[in-house]
Order: sequence, then C-alpha cells, then structure tokens
Amino acid sequence: MKKNYIKMNKNKNYLSFGNVVSIIKEVSNNCAAMQQEVFSCIFDINNVNVTTINNYCIGIRAIGLEYKKLFLDKYEIYKNDKNIFIKMVLSLLSLLDNKIYIENNDSLKIINSNEKLDLVILKLIEICNNDEHITEDFINNLNKLSNYEKIIELLNYAININKQPVYTQDINIKINKNELDDYLKLKLYYGQSYISSLLNLASKNNMYACAEIGSLYFDGVIDGKSNYDKSFEYYMIAAKKDHPKSCWMIANLILTKRVKYDFDTMWAYLQKSIELGSAAGYNTLGLCYLNGINKENKIDKKLAKHYFEISSELGFVYAFNNIGKLYEEEKNQEEAIKYYKISADMMESWALNKVGEYYRKKGDLITAYLYYSKSIECPLNERNPYGYYNLATYYYKNGYPKLNIKKDIKKYNEYMNLFNQLKK
Repeated sequence: MKKNYIKMNKNKNYLSFGNVVSIIKEVSNNCAAMQQEVFSCIFDINNVNVTTINNYCIGIRAIGLEYKKLFLDKYEIYKNDKNIFIKMVLSLLSLLDNKIYIENNDSLKIINSNEKLDLVILKLIEICNNDEHITEDFINNLNKLSNYEKIIELLNYAININKQPVYTQDINIKINKNELDDYLKLKLYYGQSYISSLLNLASKNNMYACAEIGSLYFDGVIDGKSNYDKSFEYYMIAAKKDHPKSCWMIANLILTKRVKYDFDTMWAYLQKSIELGSAAGYNTLGLCYLNGINKENKIDKKLAKHYFEISSELGFVYAFNNIGKLYEEEKNQEEAIKYYKISADMMESWALNKVGEYYRKKGDLITAYLYYSKSIECPLNERNPYGYYNLATYYYKNGYPKLNIKKDIKKYNEYMNLFNQLKK
C-alpha cells in the first residue's frame, strides 16, 4: 500500500488553510508577511510556536481544534455582527501592503477596494473551482459577496469545513469480484434478516462476509457477549484469502491472549497483514518490538518507532499516540504533545483527553475543557473514561465562571458514574 499525503499548501486543487497562507505570502510585497504573522492575524494570537504553525501551514495537518474554535466562535458572532472580522482583515491588508491600517468608518471601503486582497481572493476562487470537494452553490454564493465577506467565507471553509488528509492510495488487495458482488448486494439491500443472511453467506466462505462476522463475534453482537474463538474462526477463513484486516486480527487476537495459539501463527499473519498494506499491522509490529515480542525476544525502541512512523504515515491514529508516548518517555513533552495533538485532531478519545490534561497542567482550563468535551463525544466503545472524570472534577464539582459553568452536583454525579462504568 502506498499513501502519498499532499502538503496542504502545495496542492493547488484544494482549499486549505496552508494555501490561504501561501497565497497571502505570494501576493504580498512585504518580506515580513511570513506564515507566523499571517497565522497570528487570523487567529488574533501571539503565543503560538513556530513548530505548530509549520504543522498547520506547510504540513499535512488541518487546523487544530483550539484554533478552529477561536475562528468558529467569531464566525458565530459574525452572523449577527458583520463587523467582527474588520480588525482581522485590516491586519491582513497591513501585511499585504506593508503599511498600517487602522479601523475607522472607511474600513469596509478600504477592504473592498484593496487590489492585493482582490488578487488573493481571485487565486483562492481559482482553487475553489478546481476543488472537487467544493459545491457549485458555494462558489455561486461566494461570487455574490463583497471582498470582505468573501475572504471570511473562504477562511471559514479552509479552517472549519475542509477535510484532511488528502492522499492517493495504491491498494495491494486481491479482490474476488464475485464474492465482493455477493457481499455488497447483501450489504446494500437486506434489512431485518441482514445478520442471518450474512451468516449464510459466510458459510459459503465469502471472505468479506466472514471478516464482518468475525467483527460481530468480537464485539458481542451475535451472542450478546464477545466470542473470541468464533471471531478467530471466521477471521481465519478471510485471512487465508488475503483479507488484510483479518490477517491483522488473527495476530491481534493471539497477541492479546484472547485465543490460545502459538507465536509462529501470530507472527506469520502479522507479517502477512503488513505485506497486504495494513496500517494497524505496522503499528502492532512496532508494539512487538517495543515489548520484546519478536523472534529475537529483544526490545528495540528505535525499530518500534520506525514501524509506528510508517503506520502514522498511513493515517493510523493510534500510531501517533505511540510515537508521543516514546517522546514522553524521553522527557520530551513538547514533541510528545505534537503527536498527541495530531491524534486529537483525528478525534481519538484518549489523545483528546491527554491534550486536555496538557492544557490543564499549564493552567489553561478553557482550552482543556474543549479537549475534554470532545473526548466524550467519540463513539462509546472508543471513549476514554477520564474525559468524564476530568469534566466532573475540574468543572462541575465547583463550577468554572470563566466558561459560565455553575456548580452542578447532578452533572458531577452523572459524569462520575459514567467514568466508573467505562473504567470497568
């Protein structure tokens, strides 16, 4: 498998924040109009480090949650107060023209007649026309607006709406067309009898049906509780037909001691999952070297990190967490939090809670609340219980006036109960 992540300000067919920054720099005659200044203007913030800005402006990452919220909060106000962004746009004009603009009664006139801002907008609209994710309605509505309104809508799209990452992918999967057709017919058209029909199809050794039945047994959907032996049985049928996830699940079920099989079987199917391009497989191989579970029975953190990095390049969210943990072990908190933030931006619950803890310990309870709150919005079976604990303890137990949160014992008890339930 090969994934080539497209750097956000290098892809001229994608309306990204990186492209916005890149075009402002390109149009400006001001050599000081670097990405740090542009970033600070747009988010009205000065205490952000260069590494963070590089990640968002020239890396593969979309804007982080705290910055999305900064812009989104203002955008919500903008719906009723159109002047809320005037100061910000004037700051951008100052960078574009290398002169100071001060807010006054003529500000909108100055903004709407500025030639360089007009050029920035034209270049961004050209990207919009080439961006397959952007609807014709968005572009048509954009063309009806003033330049001031256009730059706000373009920024809002680039910061809050666009999806990340964008990549091309060559998939090394042996597809059995007949089996896939049978599976998709069932998947698309069957209703109440879906699981029974799926079991029937799996009895014919359809690899796609077997992989899904393996997952259903694993999650306890069929028997009311997890049946790992049955899960292993169905995954094995699919794995023998080169189904990548099933190969990884065979290895995972053995590694986690959910089923009793030998090391060689685990290792063979883990390697096979990697040959088929499994991102999870690379991450698990990293864990094997981190914990000394390999043919040499040796702990090799350097090799573990190498496999975590491959997995992360393939977009596997837990690999970012594992790299962060390695940096944390080395007492490199700033590098660790960079990787935790990538995972948090991908809405992984443990990482969201971890980043929340980072901000809480720094004394920034407002940003911590954002991350804690997001951590309990994740799917239930992926939800980290400590999000509930932290919200209960730091916000609802005594209240937090800065966020207009009053002491709420009922909410505190509710969240502590959820914490205890999920922690079991």
